[in-house]
Amino acid sequence: MTQTTGKTTRAGPLQADREAFQVASADSMNAPKRTKRIVSASQRKAEILIATLFLVSAVTSFLGMFLLDPILNASDYLARVFPNKGAVELGSLLWSINNIGIVFIAVFAFGVLRKRDEVLAVGYLTSRIIEGTIMMLGIVATLLLIPLSQGFLQAGAPHGSWFLTLGDVLKHTKYLGLTQLSLPMLGLGGCLFTWMLFRYRLVPRFISVVGLIGYALMFLSSIVGWFNLVDLTPSASGWDVLVLPVAAFEIILLPFWLLFRGFKTPDAPEHPVAE
Repeated sequence: MTQTTGKTTRAGPLQADREAFQVASADSMNAPKRTKRIVSASQRKAEILIATLFLVSAVTSFLGMFLLDPILNASDYLARVFPNKGAVELGSLLWSINNIGIVFIAVFAFGVLRKRDEVLAVGYLTSRIIEGTIMMLGIVATLLLIPLSQGFLQAGAPHGSWFLTLGDVLKHTKYLGLTQLSLPMLGLGGCLFTWMLFRYRLVPRFISVVGLIGYALMFLSSIVGWFNLVDLTPSASGWDVLVLPVAAFEIILLPFWLLFRGFKTPDAPEHPVAE
């Protein structure tokens, strides 16, 4: 009896340790699995390209405007275009990069957006293509001012000539392409894009709300601008207030979020349980 009791006593601690280990193992198995963001390499590449294109488009459009506006907004613009041919061509090239970039933003975003709502994704892509096409027509009109300016100067810069009439037509075409007709498409496409970001929580709500408000304001003000109730020229007072939310969204909030975090996707278990 004494020996049996001794064996039981020695086995007690071992049995307790075994039971504690089993309990701990069961708790760890029943604990919630840690999750991590699972995305394909193609989606991650698309996120980086979208962020990069937003930044590139913003920089090139600003530099293009910086080069072209002082020349084209001058009272004697037709006499200045040809002597500043290099600046006009460079500004047009920078604007063209912006025009191509905004289309490819929608192209790379389409793969992500179509999984949520294909109709809205197609609408966003279509609006960007139309916007880019309209803006390229404005660039063509700008480049046509170069030979017109050359002929104007060779003719002795005559006042009241057909050169000035045609120049005004081309200049207004540039304004229509880069501002008056393209801004409504920018606002419409931006609203579709940010609404999908907001609805499906692809990015934090704060980011999508800033973009949605900015694009909605741009769309409404551009429509009102058709009736000359709002001055849409970049030099007009109040323009900075209009573009500030869109600029914050396109230059800071969305690009940097996509570069460092990416679109939100359904979480998957880090260690899925085998079935």
